[in-house]
Amino acid sequence: MQPTARVVLDWGCGTGEYRPLVTALGHRYVGVDVTGPGADVRGDAHALPFGRTVFDHVITNAVLEHVADPFLAVREVARVLRPGGRLSGSVAFLEPHHYDSYFHLSPDGVVRVLTEAGLVVEALWPQEHWLVFDSLATMPGPITAPTRVGLRILGRLERLLRSRHLHPRAIASGRWLRARDGAKLRDERLVITGQVDFLARTA
Repeated sequence: MQPTARVVLDWGCGTGEYRPLVTALGHRYVGVDVTGPGADVRGDAHALPFGRTVFDHVITNAVLEHVADPFLAVREVARVLRPGGRLSGSVAFLEPHHYDSYFHLSPDGVVRVLTEAGLVVEALWPQEHWLVFDSLATMPGPITAPTRVGLRILGRLERLLRSRHLHPRAIASGRWLRARDGAKLRDERLVITGQVDFLARTA
C-alpha cells in the first residue's frame, strides 16, 4: 500500500537540495525563498505567499537564525500548515555569526518560538556530529589553525565520553526529550550543540 502523498514546503529552500528526496518519496515539493535559485515561489518568510492550511509538512534547514523576526516567521509557518501538519528543521545555536544571522536560538528559545506560534513541540535534539566545537572549528571566523585542530579533538572526545543522543528514533524507546519544570529541558548535549533540531505539529 502506497503512503499518502503530502504537500511539503521547503521554507528557505536555497538551491532546493531536498527536492529529489521529497519527490522520491512520492510527495509534492514546493520551495520558497527570497533569492534562492531552487525556489518555485519567491517570498518573504514573514509574509508567505500562500493561503491558510495548504501544506502537510514544512521543512527548514538552518534558516530560522536568518529571519529578522522569528516569532512572526514561525506564525506564518503555522498559518500555512494543515491541522495535524508538522514543522521539522534546525536552527543555529552555538555557531559563530554567519551570513547575516540574527537569532541563534537556545533550546528554550526554540520551544518559546514554536509554542508562541501555537505549535506543539514533539521533540528537540542536538544536531548530530555538530557540537559547538565542530561549528567553531569548521565555520568561518578569526580562529587560528591550531585552535581549530584542538576544537576538533574536543568534539571527538565529547562524543566518546557521552552516549546520550536524542533523536526521533528514540521516541519509540521513550527516551525523547520531554519538558521538565516548564521550559527546562534535559539532555546535556543540547547546551553545547551547534544547532538545535526540532519537530513540532499544529494542535
